[in-house]
Amino acid sequence: MRALWFCLHSLRSSLRNTLLRAKLWLYLRLTVCGQRENQYKVRFFRFGIPLVFKRTDRLFSTEADALGFLNRVAPHLPIPKLIDTFQLDGASYAIITKIPGKTLIEQPDLDENVFATVKDEILGVIDELWRIPQPPNLSGKVMVSASGHGLPHPGVFYEHIGGPYESTLELYKTMSMALTTYPPDVLNPILEDRVVWQPVDLAMQNVLIQDGHLSGIIDWEDAGWLPRHWLLHRLRCPRPGCTGLWARYWILTHKFDPATEAAYSASLTQGLLMYPI
Repeated sequence: MRALWFCLHSLRSSLRNTLLRAKLWLYLRLTVCGQRENQYKVRFFRFGIPLVFKRTDRLFSTEADALGFLNRVAPHLPIPKLIDTFQLDGASYAIITKIPGKTLIEQPDLDENVFATVKDEILGVIDELWRIPQPPNLSGKVMVSASGHGLPHPGVFYEHIGGPYESTLELYKTMSMALTTYPPDVLNPILEDRVVWQPVDLAMQNVLIQDGHLSGIIDWEDAGWLPRHWLLHRLRCPRPGCTGLWARYWILTHKFDPATEAAYSASLTQGLLMYPI
């Protein structure tokens, strides 16, 4: 009886993998790689079908996990909708809706009035994301994805997963060699900062505009629950995705609420972090 059960289980697993390989083959034939995209990561459907085929080289903390969660709890957000997802040979695949418009990085001469409208709409999205309650099974955890696993850690250049951690203190212990030597006026603002859902890849190449308005935000692969001030590090770091009007606004003009700004300022204390967030 045990041998029969094992044979049936193996047959079912083999059949499932065969069907998934057929699905992957079909999706690859129906899609083409974009001009600037890695053909193994992002592909676009032929015949004008407004869908995108994406691959993530891990089985947890995927974009499908993030979008599936956000589509359920905040279905009105201007983000892709998850249509299909499956896993095969150590990789996760997802079919998502294609957001119309052009990215900010494709519009270096964007009108300032249009940018003013778009940044207000982005702030509205951030506010909504920060209001999403953490699920009871993840309550209090930090650097955790919608699947309940960790997220890319800055200590390894975001190439490997860290966490989840039980608190912001535990997270910071992995990023500072002398955390306990800092006084309360430095540590308290950081440790008391609320943990919220963060769009950690909020950058010019992931913000799309159409008809003078925000049409959507893409690339949610590494999103998850992190302290609020984490986003400020990402928004205020000059890099290819942070230039022009975008950089000037986030770095020089915009101020978040006092508690978030205090946590961010404290996290910049000399010697506290071993590497940039």
